[in-house]
Amino acid sequence: MKSLRKAIDILELLKDSSRSHTIAELHEETSLPPSTIHRILNALAEKHFVTHDEATHTYQLGPALISLGVSAAKSFTLQDVARPILRELSAKIYEDSYLVVKVKDRGMVLLQQSGSNPLKVVEEFGYEMDLHCGAIRKVLLAYQDPSYIEYYMDKRLDRPNAFPRTSRRALEKDLHQIRQDGIAVSNGEYVHEAAGIGAPVFDHTGGIAASMGIILPLSRMHDEKRLALLKERIKESARALSLSLGYSE
Repeated sequence: MKSLRKAIDILELLKDSSRSHTIAELHEETSLPPSTIHRILNALAEKHFVTHDEATHTYQLGPALISLGVSAAKSFTLQDVARPILRELSAKIYEDSYLVVKVKDRGMVLLQQSGSNPLKVVEEFGYEMDLHCGAIRKVLLAYQDPSYIEYYMDKRLDRPNAFPRTSRRALEKDLHQIRQDGIAVSNGEYVHEAAGIGAPVFDHTGGIAASMGIILPLSRMHDEKRLALLKERIKESARALSLSLGYSE
């Protein structure tokens, strides 16, 4: 079992696809003996999980991992991975939690998990709203490519039926703050006396895959201590989902 953990640690380091690694570099980063690293790499190379460049004496991930990754991707959906994480989040904070994804220029509820508090602000599966509406959806917009954000500002924000009504300057300020804080908070943007908190979920490419968060009555976000706790729990859960999707910090 210890050898398996060591092999996994080495594979995690080799995930940095921008460069290959020498045994000396892997030793420095893992503190494992070079002889142990060499033995593990040889075993992985036999199965083509890593490749060895004899000219530079460096190692990188091998082609056998591609088929494993494809099989793994086929074996679960985003909902499957997110469901237990949402369930745990709602159990900890007693609030309904949501997973929202971008569908064209709107944010759609992909998954919802009920919390134990009886007074709720309900959003159901498939419910869609503009991307600048509420904290959970605004997170999705904040982490889009700058070209898309520019398009959204130009073409979507000033539509007669855009909701909520806001200025370009105000939205730009909000998106900048979200990227800086890594989380969004909104108060009464589309449900009176309700608050939202949302955090980004990233995939293996580092791109935004979804957002995770909660919507609750303002009366239950009654002080800064409670707000700080909720934000921390949501960020932890979003990070856990990101790592499950292959995101590498």
